[in-house]
Amino acid sequence: MTDFLPLLTGLATTGGLGDLHCGASLPELAARYGEPWDGGRIHRATRWPHGFGWGDVQTVFCRCRELRSLSLPVWHGELELPLPGGASVTLGTRVTESALMAALTATGHSWRTVTYENLPDQRNLMFSPAEEVRVELVLTNREAYDEPPLEEFVLHKAVLWDCDHVDCPEPDGTLPDDGWGAAER
Repeated sequence: MTDFLPLLTGLATTGGLGDLHCGASLPELAARYGEPWDGGRIHRATRWPHGFGWGDVQTVFCRCRELRSLSLPVWHGELELPLPGGASVTLGTRVTESALMAALTATGHSWRTVTYENLPDQRNLMFSPAEEVRVELVLTNREAYDEPPLEEFVLHKAVLWDCDHVDCPEPDGTLPDDGWGAAER
């Protein structure tokens, strides 16, 4: 078990990774964790939604500067996670299915296991920690696509998203650029 496992179970059961949660404000997160790196446009034709990140935490923000999704590329084996003040911590991320299931069961929360016929080496644990908020933990039985099967499934990635943000207000064109491309469409 790593220090990452309690953070992961917290993400699954609360829908947040510290202050990183759906609806969190980009300016407030930047004030807490430092300037994010720019991950680029999600769609070629429009500036928003737009990807940003801190360390290895990949996020997507709406034009109203609210966090809409978050992804953790766990398959790398370690993650650099942001700390307040612009610092970071690197944690090992190898989590076996048995350790994950024990930790999740201990929380008392429920989840749904999803499998896909065309992806026999993968299973997904789906959580709904809040209304319209989803967390998905993806487990695979291979370290890489061309590797042989493992004896036990391991965590591959973790994803958080919000299903409830359909009407975003237009940015206020009278305000100065906020540094993240407010003036750009």
